[in-house]
Amino acid sequence: MSKAKYSRVNMPETTLNIFSGKIPDEVDSVEESVTSSHKIYRIKFKDLDPYAYLIIGTDGDIKLLHYCEANEKKSQCKHLGLAGAIAQKLGFKLEKVSMGLTISELEAMAVPKDQKSYTSLNSLFELLEPVEDDEPSISPAPAASTSTIPSPPSKVTTKRVWKDGWNTIQDYLKSQGINTRLIAKVQQKRALVHDTVGLRPMTITPKEPDFPYHGEILGRAIRHILNGKDLLLLGNKGSGKDTLISTLSWIFGLPMTIYVGNRDETKESLVGEPGFRNGESTFDPSELAKAIEHGGIANMAEINMLVGDVTSILHSVADENRVLASPIGAIQRHDHSLIIGSMNVGEGYVGTKRLSEALKDRFAILRLPYTTDFKKLIEGKTGLSDTYALTFLEKIKKAIDKLMAEESQGHAADTIRGYIDAAKYFNENGVTYDTKIEVIEDYIINKLEDLDEYMAARQMIRLHAWKDFPTSSEEEEYLKGGL
Repeated sequence: MSKAKYSRVNMPETTLNIFSGKIPDEVDSVEESVTSSHKIYRIKFKDLDPYAYLIIGTDGDIKLLHYCEANEKKSQCKHLGLAGAIAQKLGFKLEKVSMGLTISELEAMAVPKDQKSYTSLNSLFELLEPVEDDEPSISPAPAASTSTIPSPPSKVTTKRVWKDGWNTIQDYLKSQGINTRLIAKVQQKRALVHDTVGLRPMTITPKEPDFPYHGEILGRAIRHILNGKDLLLLGNKGSGKDTLISTLSWIFGLPMTIYVGNRDETKESLVGEPGFRNGESTFDPSELAKAIEHGGIANMAEINMLVGDVTSILHSVADENRVLASPIGAIQRHDHSLIIGSMNVGEGYVGTKRLSEALKDRFAILRLPYTTDFKKLIEGKTGLSDTYALTFLEKIKKAIDKLMAEESQGHAADTIRGYIDAAKYFNENGVTYDTKIEVIEDYIINKLEDLDEYMAARQMIRLHAWKDFPTSSEEEEYLKGGL
């Protein structure tokens, strides 16, 4: 096949093992082609334009042909170690390597050049499969089932295309420091999710959030999900719990069902409700039960509002049994169902309970850090770039923080969503005397129902954030003792 000059190589296994771990970071693709006389493996190294080739001839020799500046000078290079590790993974031992090969000589080699001649082996090496985004396709949601007997997870009949939007997801993951090996695993799971999890009525279709989650917690959450663990997210309001869940839904293509915990929930209502149709008793599974049976994210917001006796129903779902008990028998959990519980932590959250140790023991628990850069958070989520407006909102927040710290009041006004809404309001209506009053009242302090707290917040803002905040007629009456 070639007139290249070869040198024999014999790399120790320890060296090959070291290079094996570097393949996802140094190699873009590995492909296979079979001719009548040779088996050829085409390798694309990240730092080289021309392909390299592992060639197995009829004589059984395993040869590497490649060009790089070091090899052209007949010197050792990292590509030799990587190729040896690839050969080892394929079940071969690299024996010879071309030396002094020029790029023109490599391109003149009689190897298949047509892409159709090659089959991708990327998944074998935890590499990303090349993707050309198709036009976004929306499959109709299947009709709601009327059967009362849980059916085992099966291949969906309405096709979703996992490639839709993948390149955007991949770029986002890289921007968050997610390595190639992990991205390849995400890619593989996303393909399986789209093949087996359909879009159902009452579920939220995965889509790119306006402002995806940023932070090192993302990588940890992804690794736990790939390891088959459910998640419990802890954090103060504004730490990004909902944003992280929406981002994970988008990345993996998992439709989402939102369930908000409440104190009146029972074990039975958490799973479903008994019914009566056509003269017969029936059982209508809850949306939570459907997410567990058919796949997707069961987003259990404020999970600590449930009492321990109720959450115990989740024990067998979140452990190795992977079943949900119901009045009509065990509901088998789908391979791609994911339970994510979230809960606020800190003072001022009425009606919450301590989660049982048995439940927590079944989850990977992530504590989301509260952002230390308030202005950066608001700018990132809203696009508000007016420095004066951002500083104004930050001063209001610090005044509310001071009220909570010094007087143990104002917790209901501790609302990142309120500041986000205020920033969006500024974007639409400008920053004026009137709009500043409106955002303070309508998005921040009007959340305080207690009159004393409300009046204390107005005064704290006036003293420490905006001295021109006007005294309302209601406030004047309050100060006179009329309220």
